[in-house]
Amino acid sequence: MLTLGVGARPRGRSIAVSQALIARRGRLLQLCSHSFGIVFLFSLITFSPCQANELAAIDKYIQNGGYALSKNGKITYSDNIHTRFIPASTIKLVTSLAALHILGPDFRFQTHLFLDSEQNLIIQGFGDPFLVSEKVDIITRLVAKHGVTEINNIILDDSAFALESAPDGSRNSRKPYDVMCSALAVNFNTVPLKIYNQAKIQSPEPQTPFLPLMGAIGKELSSGIHRVNIDAFPRQSSLSNSLLYCGQLFQSLLMQHGIEITGSIKRGQVPIQAVPLLSFKASETVSELIESCLLSSNNFMANQLYLALGSKKYGFPATWKKAKRVMDDFIVSELHLTTQQITMIEGSGLSEKNRITPEAMMQVLERFRTHASLIPIKYGTRMKSGTLSKSGVFCYAGYIPNGRENGSFVIFLNQNSNRRDQILKLLYRL
Repeated sequence: MLTLGVGARPRGRSIAVSQALIARRGRLLQLCSHSFGIVFLFSLITFSPCQANELAAIDKYIQNGGYALSKNGKITYSDNIHTRFIPASTIKLVTSLAALHILGPDFRFQTHLFLDSEQNLIIQGFGDPFLVSEKVDIITRLVAKHGVTEINNIILDDSAFALESAPDGSRNSRKPYDVMCSALAVNFNTVPLKIYNQAKIQSPEPQTPFLPLMGAIGKELSSGIHRVNIDAFPRQSSLSNSLLYCGQLFQSLLMQHGIEITGSIKRGQVPIQAVPLLSFKASETVSELIESCLLSSNNFMANQLYLALGSKKYGFPATWKKAKRVMDDFIVSELHLTTQQITMIEGSGLSEKNRITPEAMMQVLERFRTHASLIPIKYGTRMKSGTLSKSGVFCYAGYIPNGRENGSFVIFLNQNSNRRDQILKLLYRL
């Protein structure tokens, strides 16, 4: 049985009440919970019978977990706030905060294209997390506008990443959340497929043309619409499936724009004598990427941002070790926390080796407050969820609704019973 919440100690409740609240002892306020549409009466008495009931109910829901609730920057209710828990995707808030600080909110990823003396087109990637079909279409249109009518080989340069392994926690399953990272990857390293009667295979997306790789992968899937991890299937060439997918997408769209291709798709690096053709700067800023990443909880995007932190500070190629070194420094020097309070092995939350205390996440939320609009809304509340259901990890981290005190909350459950929704309702009554 997996033991979670390493370093757990007997739970002790900490209730901090300001002098202003004490002075108004006994006064009742009527508050409306925007998350659940229920009006609650609660007393500003330090520890009313009503509050005691709510706290007792929360205790019954927690077998191995912790929580914290703050008002106006001060933690008022908490349990196990110094215990380290597996955060799952709530750790994306830490990755996002580091990206905003280190890369900058207006940073944009780039993709470079070159032509060499043999009329080969070299595509050099630098880890754009959002190199989707629509963007590849724009790039290939620009190549045609530069007067290119014929190319020999398509050479893919992914040397800006030198990864020691897949993200920790990845099982390389067919699930789209389990993909590899790369300096040159399209459509989040996932491929869309529509299969009829286990025979006819199509692309269900008008922006993504049918590619030969789709035909090979589709033969292994049942009828229906799928989006799968491209590298979870047998290789179709000497290239990885993700790199072949990228090459075939560029090849197809180049041909659609009237460019003849006489050679094949290869992996290589930009030769010294190659002539720059264009430098394509992404339209999305880091802020916009983070908003999309948090909304969809996209593991690929989170780890591409995480890896970019390392290359920003220590140069290319990006590695997991460089990224972790930068993140550890950010935790200590910028968040003024320790790497015991926040331990990050990768940036998405896939790894069960990631750890964070509720207290540390509350500090992250306070620092993130100026960027709160980037966090998705659930139950009328801005918050990030985190789930590893097979491992019993169920988490929330976010902000209490507008109209109440300026506060935050964290719920970390590392147990088989998912009671985070019930606990959240109870926290809003306090």
